[in-house]
Amino acid sequence: MKKYILFTFLVLFGCSQVPSMEVLPVSRERNEICMDMKRFQVFQVFDDSYALANACTADWDSSYCNGAVVLLTPQRDIEYYDEMYVSAPKNKCAIQDGVFKYETKNKTRKTVPVIRFDYEFSSSSEKEALERFYDKIEDARYECKLSVVNNKKQKTKANITKCDCIVDFITNEFLNLKDKTDTDKFEKELPKKIEKKCGKIPDFMKK
Repeated sequence: MKKYILFTFLVLFGCSQVPSMEVLPVSRERNEICMDMKRFQVFQVFDDSYALANACTADWDSSYCNGAVVLLTPQRDIEYYDEMYVSAPKNKCAIQDGVFKYETKNKTRKTVPVIRFDYEFSSSSEKEALERFYDKIEDARYECKLSVVNNKKQKTKANITKCDCIVDFITNEFLNLKDKTDTDKFEKELPKKIEKKCGKIPDFMKK
């Protein structure tokens, strides 16, 4: 399955709440991009651990899954299989992260939302915000290595190790940003900095 982003972890980091020296508000705001979808049933799993699934729509019957078709992104410690029910993890909700285009068996072209799970409410403390940030780092590391393993031409030990180098480098650069709002400049300069630190970025990791 063709990847739809340059670095999944850039998206993950961009959604992260990075703690600052300021006191966080007591009230917990709900993530405004949370979707109503909470449970899904898988009907097709791809080799790279993404899965097509139907949303379960009936409140009175959680097994009634004939709703919208979505693409579920890989999750650590979870292996998708046909007919599997997948629920949003505790304290998280489904969010849309782009779209995925595919062709059905009867040659019909479909475009469906890509679903990722993110925290439903804002952090209640700096400690929690930092824990969430590092949790997303591990999600990024997992997806990067998964991309390497599932790419026959790029599947090497060096590229798997490069995932660690890239993710750790981006993490340090991101945490050291003086102005967290200057993400455009950060992303523009990042590829050259990564190659200087970790070596050439494999083609399949690029847009």
